[in-house]
Amino acid sequence: MPVNHGAAGPAPDSGILTPRLPSGPAIAGVLPPGPRLPAPATQVWPADPRLWSWGPWHSGEVRTAAHAQVRVVAVGQCLADSTRMREDLKRSAGDGDWERLTRWPGAYLLLVLEQGGCFTAYADPAGQFPLYYARHNGRTVISTRATTVAVLTGREESPDTLALAAHIVCPAVPELVGTRTSFAGVHRLGPGEALRVDSATDTLTRSAYASLTPDGDACMEDIAARLRTSLKQAVAVRARDAARITCDFSGGMDSTSLAFLAADVVDPLDAFVYHHRAAPAGDLQHAQRHAREASAIRLRLTQGGIASLPYATLSARYPADQPDPSTAVVARLRLRLTHIASRGGGVHLTGEGGDALLTAPPSYLGEVAGYRTVRRLTHDALALGRLRRVSPARVAYQAVRLARTPLDRALHDLAARLERPLPHPPQWLDAIGWWPAPGPEASWLTPRARRELAELAAERARQVRGDEPGPGTRAALCELRSSASLHSQLVDVARPFGVWPQAPFLDGDVVRACMSPPTPWKADPFSVKPLLGAALAGAVPDVVLSRRTKGAYAAEDYLGVRRAAADLRVRLARSPLADLGIVEPARVIAALDGAVHGLAAPFPALNRLLGVDVWLGGRRAAGEAR
Repeated sequence: MPVNHGAAGPAPDSGILTPRLPSGPAIAGVLPPGPRLPAPATQVWPADPRLWSWGPWHSGEVRTAAHAQVRVVAVGQCLADSTRMREDLKRSAGDGDWERLTRWPGAYLLLVLEQGGCFTAYADPAGQFPLYYARHNGRTVISTRATTVAVLTGREESPDTLALAAHIVCPAVPELVGTRTSFAGVHRLGPGEALRVDSATDTLTRSAYASLTPDGDACMEDIAARLRTSLKQAVAVRARDAARITCDFSGGMDSTSLAFLAADVVDPLDAFVYHHRAAPAGDLQHAQRHAREASAIRLRLTQGGIASLPYATLSARYPADQPDPSTAVVARLRLRLTHIASRGGGVHLTGEGGDALLTAPPSYLGEVAGYRTVRRLTHDALALGRLRRVSPARVAYQAVRLARTPLDRALHDLAARLERPLPHPPQWLDAIGWWPAPGPEASWLTPRARRELAELAAERARQVRGDEPGPGTRAALCELRSSASLHSQLVDVARPFGVWPQAPFLDGDVVRACMSPPTPWKADPFSVKPLLGAALAGAVPDVVLSRRTKGAYAAEDYLGVRRAAADLRVRLARSPLADLGIVEPARVIAALDGAVHGLAAPFPALNRLLGVDVWLGGRRAAGEAR
């Protein structure tokens, strides 16, 4: 599809290659190449000035291969051996099938540079390793960091206020912002998308190459076998290649299952569980019980305290590339990372992505109703009604209503809801929709911001093509994208500690296996993650796969917000979000005061807002330093 680049930045042509590049490792380039190379970057290939690299990369995080006049770069976690990379590249150079190179084990952004000035980028299916781009003065600037593109095109002091507002109140509706990022005029290549730049014809084309469309003819047993094979390979290859490997061990299904797979090839295996005595999440008891099932697992307890509570510190060592919701819990993250680093650091396995891929969102019921499977809808509505303590009739009604609501109508409804926000947080029943309606946090926005978001929603409604996935599949893809983004930001937070978090559930083969069945197949009111249970039966103890609860951190959130309330009030009153006309601080402070007194609070929205606030503050500080 053609790409709408937006307005060009104000910087002159001589400013497209500035000698001051932002901190953090990055791959970047200007197509066609500019007149000089910015410091401290070096060319990836001495004879090709199109791509540069700089920063403290992990060993193996950037891999290259070349054949004849074709060069490729894999950025992220490409787990193919060098022989396979060379052989596949040779075949692709012969037949032009570059997508073959996106099927290597692992998860990575693939960059292909052909003879004649053609450049093609392929984002991984989950979107863990994005590519950012912008047009400027007749050239296309690309980078693995949005900040780099912004700096090289003079947009570093131009935040996209509408994208920031949507990030705070409508994260479950990525259709609103599309390719936009937090920098005005800087775009992002979406999960499973390809970007082709032809310098000879000065054309830029974006297209989808890795569709995660469910296969209704698939066999559940075959899918479970694929998932088992891909997960075991994902763990085994990492254990083979990494000098040091550790893992999370919360006692939940995802991280704990990966730990047991790793324990088959790593002995001993350091596994880490977090616990705060004053606000227990409920994980420690399960982790201790499960750790006794494998002699190779050495359980390491990370003990939380006052200094690690949420909101205890809201600063970053260097500005995040994009707003990071985990900024609110960065003190806890740093405590955990310090503990992991004390045991040697290296590759650290996490269960990120498991919930998004293996748990069916409530909107799956809309697909059940759409298939007109009355018996299944009746069964699930009765079971979920009892479990959630709501009327089964209301569950069925919401499902049928969702099945009869097209996406364009849902976007128009969203526009109306943004103008008139809900007075209470969304309930579970509200999630049986294309997305949960914005809650009271929408009232934090200024009237102008809400009006502009509503207008954008109405505009997007007019652009709906009609070939979108069903509501359950769409919601799962949105959760996957969010999970991949969070993990990408965790990698940045962990880098100074010498720890490299990796999420096998976000590997391409695992993602494709988990997304191949229709979403209702992954739903069972009486079982948690039935697909994972079927895939890992016998490889992971039954006691792990039968856990029905998750760690709950709400008590720690309330404890943290009470202790940090005074500082948060000052921060919110002076927030650059107010200067930009995005939020009304008094409304946010009122919600904060409610949380301090124990009232229901939209902590996820508050964390996203604070992530944006810190990001804007970091940008301002970086500008002043320049």
